[in-house]
Amino acid sequence: MGLELGQALAQRYKIKRQLGRGGNAHVYLAGDMVDGKNRAIKEISKSLDCRIYEFAYREAEIVRKLNYPYFPQIFDILHTAKADYIVMEYLEGETARERLDRMGPQPAGEVVRWAKDLCLMLTYLHSYKPPMIYCDLKPDNIMIQSAGNLRLIDFGAVLELGKEAGGSRLRLGTRGYAAPEQFDSGKAIDARTDIYALGRTMYELLTGKSPCKAEAKEFSVRSLKRSMPRKLAQVIRTCTWEEPAKRYRNCEELREDLIIIG
Repeated sequence: MGLELGQALAQRYKIKRQLGRGGNAHVYLAGDMVDGKNRAIKEISKSLDCRIYEFAYREAEIVRKLNYPYFPQIFDILHTAKADYIVMEYLEGETARERLDRMGPQPAGEVVRWAKDLCLMLTYLHSYKPPMIYCDLKPDNIMIQSAGNLRLIDFGAVLELGKEAGGSRLRLGTRGYAAPEQFDSGKAIDARTDIYALGRTMYELLTGKSPCKAEAKEFSVRSLKRSMPRKLAQVIRTCTWEEPAKRYRNCEELREDLIIIG
């Protein structure tokens, strides 16, 4: 497993360097020799355990069928005897996690703007047929590009409702951001699951404090940042109730309140 510097994959994509590697895949930066643009290429080895391979390939198939400007575009899926190669849009910028680490807590107006955009992305997924629940919203999975535009990355935890035995598939998510129902197979997952994670993500971006350390019953932004608009603190509290019935019903409803704030 591994592509070499200067190698031309499929006689079109010239490998420039490795961008990253993990247990399941390597990711490379490549130049498209047809249009001159940079691409990211994810290499998925066929020597992986079959379940891990299927998981990685499933993520690519999900992203490939989405047609929305806030999501990365997949241009091609190449097959060889030893590996599959996912040719994707190369996204330049930094993640919200990197921005937070570099600059500290973000201004309320900026976080509200990002949250409104994230509501649009999530609404698209929730309205898809069958509906998709993102299940892993957090600062690490939000890419901020140089012009300030957001892109959502990493679709490995997406749950397709009605297609996966009512959510019986292994439920994924990140502790601290994932809603309680994500780890309870007896409870349903729906749009309110992503709303919970969005609320916790806003909390961290505004305060710089990890939501993993916040007590659910005391999940208050204003207790840490008195200058925070009261309405924004109320929005985040509504997003992050443990009981789904107390949260916003959908992202359209949430976005309407965010628009009132600014």
